[in-house]
Parts: sequence; C-alpha cells; structure tokens
Amino acid sequence: MNKKLLFIALILSCTVHSRAQEVKVDAEIRSRAEYRDGFQQPLLDTEDAAYVNNLRTKLNLSYKGEDIKAKLTLYDNRTYGKTAIGSTGGSLGVLEAWGEYAFTPQLSFTLGRQGLEYDDKRLFSYNNWSNTQSAHDLLLLKYAGAGLTVHVGSAYNNEKDGNSWVPYPTSLTYKTLNFIRAEKAFGKISASALWVNDGFEGEDTEKANRFYRNTVGAYLWLSDKKSPTTFTLNGYYQFGKDKSDKELNAYLLSAKAQQQLSRLWALQIGGDLFSGSDKNIESGKNNTFNKLYGTNHAFNGSIEYWRNLPVQGLVDLYAGATFKRSRLSVNLTYHNFSTQKEFQTGEGKNIGSEVDITVDYTVNSRLAIQGGWSAYIASTGTEILKKQTGVDTRFPQWAYVQLTFKPVFFNK
Repeated sequence: MNKKLLFIALILSCTVHSRAQEVKVDAEIRSRAEYRDGFQQPLLDTEDAAYVNNLRTKLNLSYKGEDIKAKLTLYDNRTYGKTAIGSTGGSLGVLEAWGEYAFTPQLSFTLGRQGLEYDDKRLFSYNNWSNTQSAHDLLLLKYAGAGLTVHVGSAYNNEKDGNSWVPYPTSLTYKTLNFIRAEKAFGKISASALWVNDGFEGEDTEKANRFYRNTVGAYLWLSDKKSPTTFTLNGYYQFGKDKSDKELNAYLLSAKAQQQLSRLWALQIGGDLFSGSDKNIESGKNNTFNKLYGTNHAFNGSIEYWRNLPVQGLVDLYAGATFKRSRLSVNLTYHNFSTQKEFQTGEGKNIGSEVDITVDYTVNSRLAIQGGWSAYIASTGTEILKKQTGVDTRFPQWAYVQLTFKPVFFNK
C-alpha cells in the first residue's frame, strides 16, 4: 500500500507538470542514531543505556502557478528493527496538504494542513528536530506589502466526522485556534507582535464547556546582517483559562546576544525566564507559562530535561561559543537551570546544569551530517522534580549522529 501511494504521487506530479508553471518533487531521508544514557530523565543504576536508530522520510510535491500554490508532503517514521523483514510497517501518512490562492500579489490565503513557524520558533514551530513533526489544520490569511507582513489564522477541530456535538479531548490539541501576527522593519531593527487565542473543551456532555487561553507579546531582533553584534528580545503574557479551567496569569521573558569575534569565532549569551506557580498557590489559579506549539529541542538544553516546564517555572542562563569554517560548524553551550519559584521548603531553586556540544558538517546541498553530545549535572532539585530522591542514578549523558539526504527528483 505504501509503494502504491508513492507511485501515485509521482504520477500526479508529472501529470500536473503539463499545465503548471513550476513543479518540484523532492525528498528528505533522515537517519538518526542515539545513545541514551539519561536522555530526558536520569537512568537508575539498575538500568542500561539505550542505543536507538530512527528513520524519517518525507516526499514533497509542490506546485507554483501564477495565482495558485499547493504542497503535498507524504511522511513516514519508523524505528530500525520495529518493522519485520518483508513487512512495510512504519507510519505513512500526510504531514502537509494545502492550497494557496493569491487575490493580489500582496494578499492571499492558504487552506489545509500546514506547518506554522514564526520568529525564533518558540511558540510556533514545524518541529524539524522531532521524528514526528507538527502541522495545523487551518485557514491562513496572508498580507505582505509596504514593509508590513500580517498573518491571520483560524482553526476549528473535531475528533471525528459526526452529526452531533461531542467534547473535543484536550489530549489531542485545541478545539479552536485564532491568531494574528504582524511584522515590520524599523531601520536595522525588526519587530513582530503576536496574539494567540486557543480554546479547549471540558468533559461536560450536556453542553460545550470551553476554556480560552490568550497569549500576547512581541519579538524584537537586529536585522542588520553586517553588524558583528546580533540580539533578540521577546516577551509574552498569558491570561484567561488553561486546559483545566484554571485562571491563568503567566509570562515569558527571553534575551539572547551574539558577538562575532572574528571570521571563525562567535560568542553567545542569553537567558530565558518562564514564570511558575508557587507551592502555596490559591486553588483554581495557574501561573506556569505554556510554550504553546513551539519547538522543545532548540531551547533549554539538548538533553531535554525541561521540555515540559516545571510547575514552578524555569530560569535558564546560558553562554556558548561557535567555531565556523566553510562547511563545518561546532558549538559549545553551558546552561545553568533553576526554577522561578521554590519547589520545596529549604531546597531553594537550583535544578542542575548542562553542557551541550553540537557539530554540523555540510557535505553538499544534498547531504548534511550532524552530531552531538550532552551531559547533565544533576542536583538535589533535579532529583526532586524528576521524582528520584533516595535512589542511585547513572551520570546523565546523550549522544547522536544524524545523516540527512535531500534528493531532488524533478524541478521544472
């Protein structure tokens, strides 16, 4: 069945070409081998480290005409060895399927399943690192003109095709999503403003009991590519109700700066502050920021101990150095973690630190190699939040090697 779908997709792409202005068929085949000796959570001394290989495959078919664009991405994810020899297995499906129509050169809309990625990918991301990427089913209105870019998106989800209302499980995603984002350059400084309203339904079978969460804020960056110094600043405030119908009052503040020391070397320094809830918080209230639909791996440490923010919030202060020459890039970053609120009386806020090393090498436009190693220096606070007090654990470390092939089958 999987081979038939791929064959049909290729036939359709060739058929469309006879009428289209531009058709492209390309793929991404990505293989990642990981050594997990405390990835996301410290391992007990009685446990052994895992060595895992995963394969992610994408087939992209894109069309671009005078006033219409379209894209279809078929997607498969599998773990080496999980599929028996002689079986197709895997999880072939549709990652993206959307069409775009341009009313004018400045105004267009996109409808269908599509990836969203804005600013530093903190709140909306395609999640390219993940073996299972993210996409939204929505209508997106886009305007770009006179130095201003505006995107307005709207989504309404159902669990299945039915004839009567049933509650939409919060375990899936939001019931409704509405957002507006505007971006404009002011000389060498660029800024964007974002407002997101996502709604969730409770389990009340008598009527729709919907909770709405609002996230508003701005992102600021230096857009002068010739400057040896770059920086980003962002701040977001959340209010309304969370998925549990608790009153939400939370915020995120972040800053990052980079200084180019020479043609080869650059230094980075930054910090993230996610608000958290006090241990004595009033019932029915929540002060813990939610990262919405952004990427996890790119922030707060590659070993992903805090991909799900602690209830007490998170403070991440980090510094790093990057060496880049031709096709090779090497980055070393140190993180110091603490909670924004105390997690236990007398224990303070320290929850450990982390060292990340990442190496990238671009062989050519069709092949890239990436590898890395991370180690976590746990503290008493780490043990408390990971619920591992009073037990012996291994020294947490994680390493990986990733190869990404990007063949182009057809482009005309």
